[in-house]
Amino acid sequence: MPSIVTFNSLLYGFCKARKLDDARKLFDTIVAHGLIPTEVTYTTLMDAYSKEGNIQTILELQAEMKARGVEPTHVTRTVIMKCHGKTKHMCESVRILKNMLTTGPWPDEVSYNTIIQSFCKARDMKGAIRLHGEMIDNNLLPSRVTYNILLNGLCVHGDLKYAEKLFSSLEDRDVGLMKCDYTIIIKAHCVKGDVNKAVGLFKKMIEKGFAISIRDYSAVINRLCKRNLLYGPYKKRNLLDDVKDFLHMMLSHGISVDLQMYSVLLNSFRRIGDHNSVFQLFSLKIKCGLDTGSNCG
Repeated sequence: MPSIVTFNSLLYGFCKARKLDDARKLFDTIVAHGLIPTEVTYTTLMDAYSKEGNIQTILELQAEMKARGVEPTHVTRTVIMKCHGKTKHMCESVRILKNMLTTGPWPDEVSYNTIIQSFCKARDMKGAIRLHGEMIDNNLLPSRVTYNILLNGLCVHGDLKYAEKLFSSLEDRDVGLMKCDYTIIIKAHCVKGDVNKAVGLFKKMIEKGFAISIRDYSAVINRLCKRNLLYGPYKKRNLLDDVKDFLHMMLSHGISVDLQMYSVLLNSFRRIGDHNSVFQLFSLKIKCGLDTGSNCG
């Protein structure tokens, strides 16, 4: 008879492959053979159901776990919190967190990151910021992941001004900002139309030594061109001047135009009747050998 450790490994494999029916059958087999599922067994299965947003089955497993006298770990409770967050049951997530703080097991950084992210997705940025403060009060040090979650939430659903303030404080404290932190706030400035700030941050990202690819440049150029559609002729020309400056910066760093970027730029220049830029872009296309699939320097 295989041990519970072996069964747990098999269960993890089924859950990772999203074969929940097979995972459930295996779980029932474990019980049928008289083996007692451990907290690892339950947590693994709960996490898989959480990814499906199946809170009902998770609650049934939680009740079964309690009936068998299997103590949930902070990981188990974090998984349950995550599922409540996915189903927008924020009060229940907060109740679980408070219960962990009073009776244990004590939450860790991942527990707080999970509930903070749920609040961000629910567009409750005040709640997310409050939880960040509570995390610090409970002597849990926020990680780069915590701040990435907050920055993303603030930029997408909240307040760009507050996001800038948080970003600046993180830079001053040298917490080791990630490339994705820069791209999040650059995107927000592009959406707002603040090209100068977007380009300034992009240059700073390069100075920090992050690897910059055609995808990074395309993300900014595409958003600037998309925003260009919202304005009248005069404003459009000014915005496309910024696009051209950004394009020149990209080329100066040895990164070539690809067909997708070429198409976006061509459509934007044609819309405002900038025939000179259309001609220059066509020349650039030939230089880059886009028709033959080669690159230019």
